[in-house]
Amino acid sequence: MKKRVLIIENDRDIRMIVEIILNEQGFETLSLPEPEDLAEIIPFSPDIILLDEFINNKPGHRLCRKIKQVTALASVPVIILSTANDIEMIATECNANDFIRKPFDVEDMIAKVLRLVDHRPLVC
Repeated sequence: MKKRVLIIENDRDIRMIVEIILNEQGFETLSLPEPEDLAEIIPFSPDIILLDEFINNKPGHRLCRKIKQVTALASVPVIILSTANDIEMIATECNANDFIRKPFDVEDMIAKVLRLVDHRPLVC
């Protein structure tokens, strides 16, 4: 079964590029500009979430905190994507598992995703 990546990214072009890159790596992806409700992403059962720090002028780290409080999503690794200078601190404060600075290096992004999903058991 393919590992699943949920991409929550405000910028449509970045969302599409990340989706294409991860699909080429064999991942199943679901990309959204912003979930209306966390309940809508639970059925996708992501193995990892890539989360933009700026979602329609709202901080993504607040969404990260909410994700970590939902039982069905709490153990899902979250990687924060951002241009913010203090992204490392932001990721730490919201209990994200890692961060990626934009503009990102494709190989670095793939390596971080692979490292985090490889530590999660397959869901059958």
